[in-house]
Amino acid sequence: MLFIKRFLDQVDEKPHLSAVADQLREITYEQLCSRARRAARVIAKISSEVMIGVAVNKSADYVVSVLAVHLLGRTVVPLDSHCPISRLKQMITSVDLSLCLVSRCQEDKLTDMLQASIRLIYIEDAIGEEDANDNAESTRSVEEEAPAYVVFTSGTTGKPKPVLMPYRALNTLIDGMAKATEPRGTTLLYASQGFDVSFQEIYATLCYGDRLLIVTDAQKKDLYALTEQLSKERVTRLFLPTSMLIPFVTFSLYEGVTLFDLSEVIVAGEQLKVTPIVRRWFKSHSRCRLINHYGPSETHVVMTCQLDNEPDDWPDLPPIGQLIAGSDAWLLDERLQPVATGCSGQLYISGRSLALGYYGMPELTSKSFITHPLTQERMYNTGDICVLNERAQYEYKGRHDRQYKVRGYRVELREVEVAVLASGLVDDCLVVASQLGLTTSLILYFTAPERGQDFSLSLHSHLAATLPEYMLPSFYRGIADIPLNQNGKIDTAKLPQVGGVRPRLSSNYVEPQGQLETLVCELAAECFGLDRIGANDNFMEAGANSFTLISMLAELRHVLGHSFRQTDLFEFPTPRLLCGNVQRSKEAPESKNSIASDTKRKLRSAAIHNTHGRMRGRHA
Repeated sequence: MLFIKRFLDQVDEKPHLSAVADQLREITYEQLCSRARRAARVIAKISSEVMIGVAVNKSADYVVSVLAVHLLGRTVVPLDSHCPISRLKQMITSVDLSLCLVSRCQEDKLTDMLQASIRLIYIEDAIGEEDANDNAESTRSVEEEAPAYVVFTSGTTGKPKPVLMPYRALNTLIDGMAKATEPRGTTLLYASQGFDVSFQEIYATLCYGDRLLIVTDAQKKDLYALTEQLSKERVTRLFLPTSMLIPFVTFSLYEGVTLFDLSEVIVAGEQLKVTPIVRRWFKSHSRCRLINHYGPSETHVVMTCQLDNEPDDWPDLPPIGQLIAGSDAWLLDERLQPVATGCSGQLYISGRSLALGYYGMPELTSKSFITHPLTQERMYNTGDICVLNERAQYEYKGRHDRQYKVRGYRVELREVEVAVLASGLVDDCLVVASQLGLTTSLILYFTAPERGQDFSLSLHSHLAATLPEYMLPSFYRGIADIPLNQNGKIDTAKLPQVGGVRPRLSSNYVEPQGQLETLVCELAAECFGLDRIGANDNFMEAGANSFTLISMLAELRHVLGHSFRQTDLFEFPTPRLLCGNVQRSKEAPESKNSIASDTKRKLRSAAIHNTHGRMRGRHA
């Protein structure tokens, strides 16, 4: 069934139930639909363009905007305001966008850029006031092959690739997420606007009569605020990037937070790793299911694996799952011939979930979407190497090319290299992906005209203004030459090691002093995947990113019993500065963070002792 029809059925059946809640308001299904219909009529009067940009910040108005476009049977082009302006310009140009929905509370810098390029509609004006036509039918007939949304993925040319996903694919996904007769629940809208999972979160909720809860980006990045919202709002379903699962469960256990209402955690983006702390959390939340989803942007979700039985029996690396209805998979060799049972092959996907291709890129589309030589089906080359096990589940074994998932997003390493070379600061460069600490990290090796000069900070500044945060390298390393093997190909084995060993930083290594500094340095090294961190080392220079900083905050809050703010690691960016702030806070007479009893001191001392023991075990 058409997903937008499913939503309208819910409006008819449950008009007065809460549909969407954000920081400012909570609106019912009837109110949500009325606002979307008013906005749809405004869009229809102004333009007949198929592509409609949506640059509204994540809020109830963002959901209204998406619904309005889909009520018209048109295409949502989500524009995440957190992307650099230069990248947003590339996105707009790549799809010939001429109309965009924005909000009056948008940043002036973004609005000015959009206004200079395309026509704008303020969503507040489009929603307007209630009128007699609110209940008038505004849904247009929708062709299943029409594009429902565009997502942008990393590309080898240095420019984002616009993937056109049809209504057919989103219909298939939402049909596959049909609920049994379960109590009404609440789903968190966690994913960024430019991430395809956001459409899954919205429609898997609104098409089945549930409630969608929207959190701010600040709450999303602060595990304390996030878990508080999950508990307070009684969230039942949570979609998470795989790389956020371990920080999330670690914080929850350390803080002693039990999320009684949470019944489903769905992860996707990178290979799922089940660690002891993941098992421990799900044992303490026995009603909550862990579900692994798989699917590139060109197919969205095509496989799912629900981890049954006891958490102690879960595999360390679970399968990516079994096919959902409407999709087919093929494991083929380099000649597009089926591989033998139990052997690894390159994964190809066919069926109703396939994208239409890349907008304005016919050559790249024909290269990635090919015809099966036997069945003549159109299929997508995922580039993933997989094996089909005896339970008819696909197991991920690696990549065929230089695409990697970093914090849930696909990154084409060549795109980062193109951006580096565009800086004019280096002669040559190479980006590699490596599993360091808790996440997949990008390492940039570069050769520069002046070998005695370190361009790391200049390169980072250039890239931060060009690429989204998840594409930024965590480590920068100047080298004399890019190493080659006898065949003239790059020999990554000869690259100097980065990660595991403290990189060369702008400050010399300073030994930590005292128990507190030593603990913070060890925790930072553990989270960043390094052998050591000095007392005066800058966390960001040492390779920290948003995910490893979240993990570090969770560890620090647990071990020290101090209510760290999300901004503390930026305001006090070295272990010594951070420890100084903690000491000052504890010495303040009215500090709520001071340790007031012998019992608390003993508990924290035991926690510190246990943490030291755990770390020594990992580094051994």
